[in-house]
Amino acid sequence: MSNREKSKAVLDEHVGSDAEKASGVPVVCDRRPKYYQPTTDEERTLDKKLNMKLDCIVIVICAINFVLQGIDKTNIGNAASTDSFEHDAHLKKNDVSDSVSLLSATFVTLQPISTVLGRRIGPKYFIPLLMLSWGAVCMAHAGIHNSATLVALRLLLGAFEAGFVPTCFYYLGTLYPHYMLGFRLGLFAGMFSIAAAFSGLIAYGIFHIHSPLYKDWQLLFLVEGGVTLLMAIVTLFVLPDKLSTAWFLSPAERAHAVHRMQIDNPQVDKDGNHVEDNHKVTMQNLRDAITDWRKLLIVCCNICSVLPVSVFSVFMPLIVKGMGYSGVKANLMSVSPFVVGAFGVFAFMYLSDRFHERSLIVAVSMLLSLVGFGVLIGSNNAKLRYGFVHICMAGAGTGGPVVVAWLTDNTPDKGTRSLIIGINGYSNIAGVIAGQLFKKKYGPAYKRPLSITMILISLGCCGYLIMRTVLMYENRRRAKVIAHWTDEQYEEERRTTKRRGDHKLTFVYGY
Repeated sequence: MSNREKSKAVLDEHVGSDAEKASGVPVVCDRRPKYYQPTTDEERTLDKKLNMKLDCIVIVICAINFVLQGIDKTNIGNAASTDSFEHDAHLKKNDVSDSVSLLSATFVTLQPISTVLGRRIGPKYFIPLLMLSWGAVCMAHAGIHNSATLVALRLLLGAFEAGFVPTCFYYLGTLYPHYMLGFRLGLFAGMFSIAAAFSGLIAYGIFHIHSPLYKDWQLLFLVEGGVTLLMAIVTLFVLPDKLSTAWFLSPAERAHAVHRMQIDNPQVDKDGNHVEDNHKVTMQNLRDAITDWRKLLIVCCNICSVLPVSVFSVFMPLIVKGMGYSGVKANLMSVSPFVVGAFGVFAFMYLSDRFHERSLIVAVSMLLSLVGFGVLIGSNNAKLRYGFVHICMAGAGTGGPVVVAWLTDNTPDKGTRSLIIGINGYSNIAGVIAGQLFKKKYGPAYKRPLSITMILISLGCCGYLIMRTVLMYENRRRAKVIAHWTDEQYEEERRTTKRRGDHKLTFVYGY
């Protein structure tokens, strides 16, 4: 089949064949880009075995580590809910909320740089290095004795945690094809909600330990940081460097794993030959990333969609405490909303892969959160408000993994992708917003900050639907441009360096 015939087949799938057009039957535009799908029973069997092994080893390890990262990042909220923390550490009224915002100063700004380092060094080695660093800093929180030490430790914690999530996102994108990736990103990202739940349970247990040497909040930091150090060592020995050398795969599974990724994310030279990934990030990758306005707008919308996660992950015990529950019980009562939130992420991400939808899934999940926020703002009934916190959380965590899957789908070049995923880390500026919104002066109901959060979620939801329309329009525009191309024009487009990756006119955006 010639290049013209191949491209016409893609075009027919996109805008309809000549026969369909001539028949007068309305033609439905297929917006989906090409991606791996098993075509034989043998491939389906290999996929099941391969995915099961990757899920049980890579996803489990990364998910456990994400739980630990979430715990180490948010345990300041559990410590602040005790009666003695602020007094023992000589802190002022707003020092904790200010430190949450300051953590984002390093956590957010260093994400692109840290993700690029993760690509260059390799996730297998970079992830354990980050864990060893932030685990030690977490343990050092037990020595907080004034606001200066709190600020210094939070800045360091943010710096060392910055690259973990985007590097894991990038790493998983090199192991799973597009529409097998989304659900796995959901399994991974949902662990943040589980982390928040476990944080409450662990805090509840540790706060009942009586030590002659340490305060309850000091034990919290020492225990949780120490577990992270142990898991860093386990991670170093378990995670595979790449699919072709994965220790837990058979030769046939390794070959199939590489094959399906070559279909989804082909690494080819100008002659179309497959080449090994060199793990480089070039200045051209940087230019492509920072000038891609479509993806940058999606990242801006993501700030609004992840805001509820930032709000509830740190301030859930304080919000629940404001509903009339005591300090220690407030930690315990914060567990079930986060568990519901995790299962909400799993469900929405499964649907995203199942129906090959990204933008609609995240919009629906945000609408669900808006329903919960509406009740939290409008009701004064403590039990009703607590119930609808669960509704908020059911849709709150979906935005992060859906957007990463969406950006991965539409960024075929791995160097540019690592930068885009790192830039997407700027959506964690939501943590700064949350820290400034949820001041103690707005307690105990926190209705004003909840109202502002609701408005921002609404803006983000509208933004995603606008970007969906923009990408649909771009796909149709490109289809019209290439509709009458010759073989020579297709070959020229394939070889040109003027347009790269998703900027090529033959690329079809997913949304």
